Amino acid sequence: MSERLDKIGADRDRAKEKRDLWDARYKELCQKYIQQENTEIHEMVRAQNLTPDQLAAVLKALQGGMFPSPAAMPGAGEPDTLSGRDNNTSEIKEDEQDEV
Repeated sequence: MSERLDKIGADRDRAKEKRDLWDARYKELCQKYIQQENTEIHEMVRAQNLTPDQLAAVLKALQGGMFPSPAAMPGAGEPDTLSGRDNNTSEIKEDEQDEV
């Protein structure tokens, strides 16, 4: 074959090897992501001291519409506030504003 075809063929083979490496890396990252996600969910459940039966009841209630979905809750994605105030705002500052 020609020198040009040999070069293109070699480039193609190297590209395939790189693709295979990236595919393996992608699968590895997907597994790590799922594992971390599961760990965080597990930690949240443990923090609430829920039994498996209690967790099942909460999830069933959530699916049944007993609780609003987190995305539908007012203030979703906004900074936490307490009665319209920043959580860092002290009562003293509020009292000082009333006096002015």
